Amino acid sequence: MERFLTPEEVADKLVVSPRSVRRWLREGRLKGIKVGRLWRIRERDLEVFLDPVHRALENAPEDDEPLDEEEKEAIRKAEEAIAQGRVKPWSQVKKELGL
Repeated sequence: MERFLTPEEVADKLVVSPRSVRRWLREGRLKGIKVGRLWRIRERDLEVFLDPVHRALENAPEDDEPLDEEEKEAIRKAEEAIAQGRVKPWSQVKKELGL
């Protein structure tokens, strides 16, 4: 059976105030269910909230336009460069640029 948490339980787990959790719920940053005046958060929704990859994907703009030929060619060239080992790690690029 699915477990639901209160904002207070989430706050305890994250070491933040319940007020912050409620704000995240109101803003839609953390998914929750409102039961009357009370919020409840599914454990899996909390896990998604804490996963940076999921957060990035959820906050990414939707783009349903197909790629044009120029974009496809840029992707093809990038994939080719990666496959041939002609790319530098970001840490090396930053070092070379003095960042």
